[in-house]
Amino acid sequence: MNDNRHSRIDDDVDEPKQKKKKKFNWFGMYDLDGKGVEKGEPTFLEHPTFGNFFRLFGRKWQKLISVNLLFVFGNFPIFFYFIYRAGYFGVESTAPYYLQFAPLYGAAMFRDNFAVSALYGIFGMQVPISANTPTTLVFFGLTALLLFTFGPVNAGVTHITRSMLRGDPVFLWHDFTHTIKKNWRQAIPMGIIDLGALFLLGYDVRYFWSNLTSVWMYVMFYVSLFMFVVFFMMRFYMYHIMITFDLSIFKILKNSLIFAILGIKRNLLALLGIIVLIALNLLLFGTYVPIGIILPFVIVPAIMLLIETYAAYPKIKEYMIDPYYPDDKSAENGGEDADGGTESDTVSE
Repeated sequence: MNDNRHSRIDDDVDEPKQKKKKKFNWFGMYDLDGKGVEKGEPTFLEHPTFGNFFRLFGRKWQKLISVNLLFVFGNFPIFFYFIYRAGYFGVESTAPYYLQFAPLYGAAMFRDNFAVSALYGIFGMQVPISANTPTTLVFFGLTALLLFTFGPVNAGVTHITRSMLRGDPVFLWHDFTHTIKKNWRQAIPMGIIDLGALFLLGYDVRYFWSNLTSVWMYVMFYVSLFMFVVFFMMRFYMYHIMITFDLSIFKILKNSLIFAILGIKRNLLALLGIIVLIALNLLLFGTYVPIGIILPFVIVPAIMLLIETYAAYPKIKEYMIDPYYPDDKSAENGGEDADGGTESDTVSE
């Protein structure tokens, strides 16, 4: 039933996690866990209810800050893009804000009167712009390094959030780096596919939304929006399957699509939670800009990761682990058997 050539569980048992934890507490890299689960209290994985999510968040929010730091600084090339967009090394100039500026300027040059002057005062506003220089283009080019960091970093932080849900001991830096070392060959192309799909589908949604001039454009907008939502829900499962099972990228994507349908209720609820979280961040940004800017660098992406894990891993356990491990204890340990083999490598087989 288990084919070790095609499937494996990750290395939770072959690493020295039973060593005594260090008490060093810098950014939570080796911090001790908070209060444990009381005797007889069910784990969050056994009862992944809506209310239990907030209990899990209450227990782990401090550690999520450290996870967020790993995610943000692991994807450090994004800071090159921020520098590029800020235009610090560009050539500063000004440009008209309104399209009406050009004809009004011509009218004012030909014949100036009260009406033209009034309109010119309204539509003649200038805004600062920054022209690219070789330096800014270099920073823009360095942003492409995100293609090589996005997948591995997502794999590393996914391992940590999964351990939080399963109630496993969490060694942040060790778990993060070791997961990347074991999965980087698949994580890099997976990250490229992930970023490419998000960019293309997001661009399509925005393009068709901006050009709703015909029935065809409406149809394409809703098709693009549907594809974007489906792929976004697939993302809940992609990295979990990748770090847990030894599958090809094609099978990872295939199973992620199946799980996006099988877990549609949990996926839609998780999607709604992520939308509400982003909306709250934008609301805070509009209310008090510094808080709105700081939150994504502190905890918002980590909460999104926890939401995705809470929605996805129980379904993976239900369909890819539990059916092959009727013993509850084996299933709770992630489906590891004595030989190190694992459950079926695909839910569709």
